[in-house]
Amino acid sequence: MPSTVKVGLSNQLPYAFLDDKGELTGQSPDVLRAALAGSGVTNFEPTVAEFSALIPGLLAKRFDVIATGLFIRPKRCEVIAYGNIDSTSRESMIVKKGNPLGIHSLEDVKKNPDIRMALLRGGVEESYADAAGVPKSQWVTLPDTTTLLAAVQGGRADVGFNTLVINYSTFEKMPDSGLEFVENFVDPVVDGKPAIDYAAMGFRQEDVALREAYNAGLAKLLASGELGAINKKYGLPEALSPTPSTPTPEELCKG
Repeated sequence: MPSTVKVGLSNQLPYAFLDDKGELTGQSPDVLRAALAGSGVTNFEPTVAEFSALIPGLLAKRFDVIATGLFIRPKRCEVIAYGNIDSTSRESMIVKKGNPLGIHSLEDVKKNPDIRMALLRGGVEESYADAAGVPKSQWVTLPDTTTLLAAVQGGRADVGFNTLVINYSTFEKMPDSGLEFVENFVDPVVDGKPAIDYAAMGFRQEDVALREAYNAGLAKLLASGELGAINKKYGLPEALSPTPSTPTPEELCKG
């Protein structure tokens, strides 16, 4: 087991970010550190990259693990291996106060070709928008959540479509923003069910020992309640922590 693990992240509150001192922090790094405690890993070196560059960077060995709230997707499973699930998530939309265009769903966006929707480049929201039939001509793809919300605030986009926890964490730091969460938001539907996403660490497929050491530590965190405490610290309620009935990465990778 290496003593130093290089960590790839995209600045996404609350999952992973660099604090004011440039220190690696967030839900995912805290889970990673706690799970690998006692494994021989003593140093975690952060590398910040645009979200869409994380998997290519992992494969190119720029870092050893992706720790940034990476959702499990069958296509991603073809090239990387996931650790066990550490949290779940759902989607959200943010608009200007009063929701002037009456947006509550992807279907509303699709029905009005004048609506411009901001979403993260390379994020799972692209697949949801595509599946819902929202034309790419209405997409405003951006590199991070701060830019996404600023686009809605400044009128570059009419709605910001992004993960609830990420949107909320950034939104909290924007007092008097003139924005609000869409009330009565309708979740995207996948295979007839509301979309629920499952986040996990991403590893290279050949790094079996590192992944197994992480999974063993994660199981202890889950059993002790420490995982739930870490998640709660970063604004993820208990309902977003995994349970014994949560699907495994192997099950989710099958689609």
